[in-house]
Amino acid sequence: MKTHALYPLMFHPVYKDTLWGGNTIARRYNRANTPHPCAESWELSALPGSESIVANGPFEGIGLDVLTQTFGRDLLGTKAPEPERFPLLIKLLDVHDRLSVQVHPDDVAALELGVRTKHELWYILDAAPGAEVWAGLTPGVTPETLLEHLQAYQTHPGDIFDLPAGIVHSAGPGNLIFEVQQASEAAYRIDDWGRGRELHPIQAAQCIRPAVAARHLRATQQTHRDLQLRLATPTFTFATLDLKRTRTLHTTNLSLMVLFCAEGKASLAHNGPHPLTLLPGDLVLIPPCQALLLQPLAAATRLLVTTL
Repeated sequence: MKTHALYPLMFHPVYKDTLWGGNTIARRYNRANTPHPCAESWELSALPGSESIVANGPFEGIGLDVLTQTFGRDLLGTKAPEPERFPLLIKLLDVHDRLSVQVHPDDVAALELGVRTKHELWYILDAAPGAEVWAGLTPGVTPETLLEHLQAYQTHPGDIFDLPAGIVHSAGPGNLIFEVQQASEAAYRIDDWGRGRELHPIQAAQCIRPAVAARHLRATQQTHRDLQLRLATPTFTFATLDLKRTRTLHTTNLSLMVLFCAEGKASLAHNGPHPLTLLPGDLVLIPPCQALLLQPLAAATRLLVTTL
């Protein structure tokens, strides 16, 4: 497989038909093969059973897990904590009904429970009037009154919520969310709004950290800078790129880069022979040590930029 050089990679999404989803992903991004309801679209995943499959170029049909094991840090970059394990999981969430109230483990709880820790970020792609998320707990909480102490935030397109492990959280109807997280499926339900799915009270109690607060970063105003770093964590960094002119981007040996087209349209020329066109909902993984030439093809073009 290493006879071919790495290049910008696009993937087939993996869809999840969880009961709280709707049909926004299919409608907004013109996707014909989603289930109904479609709660989640796993845009980039190497987790067993939900591996992303390459959709372009010489590696078409190859799973992200296989590419990671084959290329290691040549695909991930030197900052990746494990050279043969893809470190991120990136999803779209269509919240048509409320998400369960849940919590993810931090390093301490993950070790106790035999799972992997999970820190995540939510970027609000769209929000209906009055839509909310709940993240963190207000003072005075007890185990019996936890649901009464959820911290509520109204959501607007462009808002970011930083959700470290240990934070109790949920999202209400009307939110379309771009989610970046560590590659872990560890999530423990505290409440499911009476829908009858399994709850995990013992594991959740081990994970909840009442003192840990979420960060709500409101949508930024337009500035003269097109690329804005919005959040840096020990696990990943997240930026927005409002593409107003032709410009270059480079990846170093430190990290891969993931671009997601949130709105507009852009062309992406790269080291390989076939330029890409990015439409809303398109995601591309850029390996380390690549040079890109980006050109906006629509007046308002925003790319979401994730690195390690």
